[in-house]
Amino acid sequence: MSLTVPTARRITLLEMVEARVRQSTHNRIRNLSVEEVEGRFVVGGQVASQHMKQLALHGALELLSGDQFASQITVHSFVPRPHADA
Repeated sequence: MSLTVPTARRITLLEMVEARVRQSTHNRIRNLSVEEVEGRFVVGGQVASQHMKQLALHGALELLSGDQFASQITVHSFVPRPHADA
């Protein structure tokens, strides 16, 4: 009788970068995307401040070198939507 042991799913570098960016921005990045294009990782999304963008870039660069990385993160002022009862 043989036992089958499930193999652990390997986390890809792409998933690690995405998780690190989320962590470094305290999950305050909208529409986060991380793609690998021709050997470079392109990180995109929207943040509310230049400071938050710097945190996102720092998180990505902890795992990638500068020549492996391109940023498409934009800074937007998010205006809260009024409540329906207002």
